[in-house]
Amino acid sequence: MTAPFLIRGDALPALAPLSETPDEDDSPAMLWGVDLSACATRKQAKAAWHHALAALKSQLDEAPRVRRVCIACLRPSGFARQAPIRVPERIATQLHNDLERDRARYVSTLVVDVTECDDPALLRTRLGAALTESTRWGDLTLEWQDIADCTVHEAWAREAL
Repeated sequence: MTAPFLIRGDALPALAPLSETPDEDDSPAMLWGVDLSACATRKQAKAAWHHALAALKSQLDEAPRVRRVCIACLRPSGFARQAPIRVPERIATQLHNDLERDRARYVSTLVVDVTECDDPALLRTRLGAALTESTRWGDLTLEWQDIADCTVHEAWAREAL
């Protein structure tokens, strides 16, 4: 399946069949994979997350036309003797604000925790639509369960109410 947006970051199994279109200079959207599944400690996961965001910001500097970013994330499955972790709810807002403040760019930012995804084809459809259709959201953090039965735009509307 060929995607009309840039695909960067870590390769995630659920997104494996996607390949980007050859003319990446004109792409207004980017899908960024972050795989934290191998992290053994919270400290390691936090460092890997910050490294991934720094790499994403660097790629955005090289792709000035990108106005929409989706970060698909696999979180660690759990750490010994600790409660399971979740993707922080305000992470998309933080990244959106950082890009606006530090780089003077308005970039619609979507973060989706895809750890529990049981339908990779539907995930690819949902993320593809979020990256290619007009957005109503500026920043949004979701889990797979939020978009398993509806589009990203519908999930945003549900959260906005």
